[in-house]
Amino acid sequence: MRMPDGWLARSAVAAAQIAGGAAPDDYGDIWRELKPAMLQLSHFKCWYCESPVDRNDNAVDHYRPKNRVFEALNHTGYRWLALDKSNFRLACTFCNSKRIDVEFGTAGGKADKFPLLDEARRVYQQASIDNEGPKLLDPCVIEDCELLGCQQENGKPCCATEVQLDLSRVNASIEIFHLDRDATCVRRHGIAVSLIADIMEAKNLFDISQVDETRKPGFKKVAKRIHTTISREAPYSGEMRYLLRGQRAENHPWIQQLLEA
Repeated sequence: MRMPDGWLARSAVAAAQIAGGAAPDDYGDIWRELKPAMLQLSHFKCWYCESPVDRNDNAVDHYRPKNRVFEALNHTGYRWLALDKSNFRLACTFCNSKRIDVEFGTAGGKADKFPLLDEARRVYQQASIDNEGPKLLDPCVIEDCELLGCQQENGKPCCATEVQLDLSRVNASIEIFHLDRDATCVRRHGIAVSLIADIMEAKNLFDISQVDETRKPGFKKVAKRIHTTISREAPYSGEMRYLLRGQRAENHPWIQQLLEA
């Protein structure tokens, strides 16, 4: 990630001030300087829900909270990571801030929440965090991203595996990041409907093209649309890749080829 001129030096000075007792929020301008670069990295999508965001409707979230931790009352926050860019995640308002969807009965927003699989492993002072075991899915970990899918019929988020540990992490993440917010599900569902329609059309054209080569251009055109829908630049591409994986078949090797492209 490209940083503004002098960012490393400014962040180092601020980190030293925080270590000496200064409030992390006094240096918020420093991590906010990275928003444009973080938006570019995610193709202007929230890192948690993959919804498109503009330049104002977002925040640099601290994956490990910088001030306090909801699940650990005596924790004063991961202050030593307040200016560590590896702890930054670009988040939309609904994933980052507490919100209640009264009409549809959902609520969420990460705020200062950071549950662990085993609370006894929580780190309270500057030390290695490698063994903490976060319960929340991390968008910077590929294996975590592959655990989240969505239901074809309504766009609601779901777990992509049947492993109980993974299921508990996905369910916690859906609630805390408010991934089941209805407006988000509606948008996700609209893209899913188009994707499934394209997959069905591509399967049909692929079968026909095996005996009629004149249909290959039509198949390639639809396959290109599918590839665009699952590309990293596209909204909800992770969930769309999950849906495409569910359509794999031996007689349609092109599906796996698209997933690996």
